Amino acid sequence: MKRYFVLLLLSFPFLLFAQPKIEIVGGDSYDWGTVKPTQDPLKAKIKIKNVGNELLKITEVKPGCGCTTAPLDKNELKPGEEATLDVTLRITGTSGNVVKSIRIASNDPNNPNKYLYLKANVFYPISITPTSYFTFNEMTVGQEAQAKVTLKNNTNENITLSEVQVVPENLNVNLPKKLVLKAGESYDIVAKVVPDKKGYFNCSVKIKTNNPDQKEIIIPGYGNVKESPLFNN
Repeated sequence: MKRYFVLLLLSFPFLLFAQPKIEIVGGDSYDWGTVKPTQDPLKAKIKIKNVGNELLKITEVKPGCGCTTAPLDKNELKPGEEATLDVTLRITGTSGNVVKSIRIASNDPNNPNKYLYLKANVFYPISITPTSYFTFNEMTVGQEAQAKVTLKNNTNENITLSEVQVVPENLNVNLPKKLVLKAGESYDIVAKVVPDKKGYFNCSVKIKTNNPDQKEIIIPGYGNVKESPLFNN
């Protein structure tokens, strides 16, 4: 009886501290560094490990946005065992520093919600500012409205812009058939239109480039056309 009591005392600390423990191998963030839009989608295989001494049960893997997917190859990990997150991050339409998160829920009592942060710096040879689309703030039937964006060549080489396509046909932009944007140079694109009916207005401008990392530029545009006091609409 005394021997049994001693063995119970010796095993009690193990029973008390026996628990699963989740760890993201390599750290809680994954950084692709500087990437090009042509690399979309970004992919990575990230290991999840049970560094505890009890069975780890992963109950949910929840990306923070629809641009991220991360299926897990198994949900239960024995002590010392690893699982793989097959991460995909879409970067279309984004620029500059991008940070997304994935929440990993498990039965780790000390860390029931573990977060993995995904990072990338999306570099576009030609950037569009202050927004990536034309904003027509004041639009009235029969009156000219205009919007402006600025293109900038962020590379050390000249980039040629050509084959401009506009929709609708009555949208006018100040772009020649061929424009050479020098290294570091900026160019203001002004879009003008005379709307002929009230309601929601949208447009787009497509431009081909000779840069292999950004073969096409698409600039949409939006506005809301009001009735004109001069016309019966």
